[in-house]
Amino acid sequence: MDYPEIAGHFQTTSFDPQPFVQTAIDDRKVRERLVENIVDGQNHINEYFNSYLIIKEVAVKNPELIYDEWERIWALHTHKNSYHRWIAHDLITQLLVIDHEDKFEGIKQEYVLLPKGEKISNFLKMTENIQEASRYKDLQQEIQRLLADQEWLSHSNEKQVKRIEKVLQTLLAE
Repeated sequence: MDYPEIAGHFQTTSFDPQPFVQTAIDDRKVRERLVENIVDGQNHINEYFNSYLIIKEVAVKNPELIYDEWERIWALHTHKNSYHRWIAHDLITQLLVIDHEDKFEGIKQEYVLLPKGEKISNFLKMTENIQEASRYKDLQQEIQRLLADQEWLSHSNEKQVKRIEKVLQTLLAE
């Protein structure tokens, strides 16, 4: 299977990445093209998001195959599109298991504070990532900073604030 064959499936409404994961693991050129779709930041949502779904599975199974892309992936955390910011956050979380160069140390504060600028759905996804990341890295100080800055909660309704505070307390308790 080659990239054009994979890309031909991107337009389906219920894309399943599983049939393409092994190809992305085995074929460096396919994997590089999929990563490029993600980090380019200009592609149609079907192209970058479905590429992300495949690469996330690659990162789960063989994170060392995309570890060299750390900086390019993390650069998306400032993208104007919230999906791109969440993708950056999520893929970095997957790479923490093999962060042998301790790249995370340089982005730890931004990583933990990134969710506070997000809408509730991305906030919740990112806090799940932080919870997972805390299995590999000490994030207590950064989580305390997030809790201490309550001003950003003023943009949320009462129900959202309660939900956010509950999630943050769970993070702190771990």
